[in-house]
Amino acid sequence: MTVALPVGLQIAKVAMTLGAAPTTLQAMALDVVAPAPALMNWQDSTIEVAFVRPFAAQESRNERLLALLQHLLEQPGSPQQNETVYLLLPEYAGTDNNELNTLLQMIMRRFPQLLQSADCRVFPYGSAGALMALAAAASQLQQGTQTAVWLLAVDSLASAAILSHYAASDSCNGVPSEGAMALCLTAGADGSRLVFSASDASPAATMADDPAMAALFMQVTTKVAQPLQQLYLPDSGDDDASARWLGQYHHLHGAVTEATGFVFPSYSSGELGTCGGLYRLWHLMQAQQKGRLGGLTLQCELSTRLYRAVAVLSPATALSDNKEV
Repeated sequence: MTVALPVGLQIAKVAMTLGAAPTTLQAMALDVVAPAPALMNWQDSTIEVAFVRPFAAQESRNERLLALLQHLLEQPGSPQQNETVYLLLPEYAGTDNNELNTLLQMIMRRFPQLLQSADCRVFPYGSAGALMALAAAASQLQQGTQTAVWLLAVDSLASAAILSHYAASDSCNGVPSEGAMALCLTAGADGSRLVFSASDASPAATMADDPAMAALFMQVTTKVAQPLQQLYLPDSGDDDASARWLGQYHHLHGAVTEATGFVFPSYSSGELGTCGGLYRLWHLMQAQQKGRLGGLTLQCELSTRLYRAVAVLSPATALSDNKEV
């Protein structure tokens, strides 16, 4: 749990390659120019997809993630040698840890600069990992032990199982996508300030009953005194995924008013999995950094299986009256 860290967090550099926007400049303009997704025939169904490169059934997920990292590191403003990188990966647990270990070994051989610094960390927690890594980076920057921390996320929904799920489900109206992106965070007087963050790792409950998600929302209402001006929520068109936070939304009573706005950046980007959490965080922080968002903004992230996380951010220059733990 993190509450009211006074340091301002600035985005010093950003690099992105997303299925809907392969270059950083295109990705930064998705709110304005969102290209039409491609149509793909799968199991007698036509689904919309937004992949960086064509789907290949024989390709392993690890191989595809490495290809996405290669695309990212070819973009200007990517992490360099010996810089501190917090690597955000899909959820791995139990028997999946063998796949995680294999992936990390592949990354160290192919892209040694990403894990070369002794301060590098790995967050294999899905989209919730973006907010968990943000809290860790804010703490390091607050203490002055780091001058810059990179948050780097990669994930892909280009798999036979996921495509079959979208093809068979009436509740999946989103666009499966993929991507890799990196944010370089530094401390400064401008930008964003992390007011509160918390996370939880529990087996996913039913869509309508998720006590862990309810508990996180109740922590927000307890720790944050001012009303929330905006809510950044992990929606990209999957009704079942939306139900996980929507069923607990009433626990934000007291922190949400009629003036609170809802922001759904992933309707432009498609469903990015792990990368979606960092994309939403970038969208939020750059809006605060440019003065387009005022007051307190809540970001909520729900990974597929285990992890949930929330964070409240304010413009760093704004005076706020938040309760301390």
